[in-house]
Amino acid sequence: MDSENKKPATPEVDKIDDHSALGWGGEIGGAILLVLSIIFMVGGWQLGLGVPTRLGTGAFPFLTGAILAILATVICIEERRGAGIAETPDWIAFLAISAALAVFAVTADRIGLVPGTFLTVIVASLPDRSLPLLGKAILGCIVAVACWVLFIETLNLPFKPFVGFKNWTF
Repeated sequence: MDSENKKPATPEVDKIDDHSALGWGGEIGGAILLVLSIIFMVGGWQLGLGVPTRLGTGAFPFLTGAILAILATVICIEERRGAGIAETPDWIAFLAISAALAVFAVTADRIGLVPGTFLTVIVASLPDRSLPLLGKAILGCIVAVACWVLFIETLNLPFKPFVGFKNWTF
């Protein structure tokens, strides 16, 4: 026999049993998202939706909850059909986003919207190895200035761009 035509033996990949907890990961995740979406929608409803020409404070949470409910339903249906759209979570990225949210919550009132947003972008982009630190700093500056223009200058929301400086405008 010709040894060149023989293929090396490869170990078979273990498939996840559909009845194990890991096999239900997509459905469980979709169900958790569905519960969260319902919480957002109820909270938005209680805050008041307003009218289409003048939205109330609950309109945004209600609409995002409705979108999340649709996406969660799609996830559950696709997982039940066996399409397997769920992937292994990237825990480092998850931790970076969680830390970025915490950084924004802590810094926005203490140092202002612009530096708080800048730090948030830096922390959120830390796991990305393809972007150098200078690129992350430039991205942080662009997003911080865009937030300033959008939320303070355009929408006139009562955020302080920098704590200690009251009338910073372009």
